[in-house]
Amino acid sequence: MSDTGPDGEAVSAAPLGRLSAPDSGSGTSPRNGEFAYFYRTCLRRLVAFLMWQGAPAPLAAELAQDTMVKAYARWDRIQSPEAWCRRVASRELVRAFSRVEESIEELDFEPTSLLPSPGEAEDWERQQDILNLLKGLPPRQRQVMAWTLDEYSPTEIAAELGMKPSAVRASLFKARLAVSRKMTEREGE
Repeated sequence: MSDTGPDGEAVSAAPLGRLSAPDSGSGTSPRNGEFAYFYRTCLRRLVAFLMWQGAPAPLAAELAQDTMVKAYARWDRIQSPEAWCRRVASRELVRAFSRVEESIEELDFEPTSLLPSPGEAEDWERQQDILNLLKGLPPRQRQVMAWTLDEYSPTEIAAELGMKPSAVRASLFKARLAVSRKMTEREGE
């Protein structure tokens, strides 16, 4: 049996059974355990999905959280929760964009438990970009770059890794060269 929720989304009364949430043994209902598992595994992806559509991180986090509240209220009737959440959050993003007179980026957002520091998501996104750039490096170059990104000097890195400073500088040079090539390739695409 299907009906329509307040957002015009098709919902179903059919049992979910599509997620296998680990049994917490805490006496919570299966519905709560299943939703908690869904929330933990899908919330960050929903935030990223909204950011890919142009939402600033604080707005994406707020809309994702609001969407999860709506999903919980309809949990027993939603057939495909990930798709449902993406549709609802996307619609809310379009509404947010259409309501705002000034630029979304200029708005001040309050910290939330999901995003305690509004700049935190941008930092995470930059870290993901860095990880993608470092992915193809040989292990030693990647290791030296990781220490460098954590603001250690070649001399400090050499002492920590039991290497000669000149070897650290050579690995660092090769790693930076490889990363620079990758960045140039990206810009060319």
